[in-house]
Amino acid sequence: MRKYVVALALVVVSVAVWVASASASANPKVFSLLAVDNGKGQPFNGFMFDRAPRAGDQFPISEDLYKWAGVKRGAKVGHDAGAAMFLTVTKTSGSMVFNVQANLPGGTLIVSGIGPATNGPAPFTLAVVGGTGKYADAHGYVKVRGMSGNKTNLDFNLQP
Repeated sequence: MRKYVVALALVVVSVAVWVASASASANPKVFSLLAVDNGKGQPFNGFMFDRAPRAGDQFPISEDLYKWAGVKRGAKVGHDAGAAMFLTVTKTSGSMVFNVQANLPGGTLIVSGIGPATNGPAPFTLAVVGGTGKYADAHGYVKVRGMSGNKTNLDFNLQP
């Protein structure tokens, strides 16, 4: 389950990065990023996925963000950092709250919301709720999809 939770977290971060790279325009800005766990996150309150999660358990999100080059990883465009907390947990599912800041050239994007906690990858959508610098008025959403190997695809849709 940890592998899928980390993949889900990566997707959330990737979405934040795509949103950050979009500039304000009259039309929605749609783009995709690849989030890859960079191993820099430090455990919170001793929870290290060495046991089944319980409501209230938290884990860090720390990923490098990349553009896609076809179906392969392209150039690095930034990184993200944040936290996820389990809200509910059952043997097969649950829910988590995510709060992530994507650091991109020219500013940051803030992504937040509730997503599923499952024993396998499950796509979900989080809100882009703001940012700084050239993304100060950013809003929209990011679709997060876990991939193999602690990678996440982030499909951003920024509204004008």
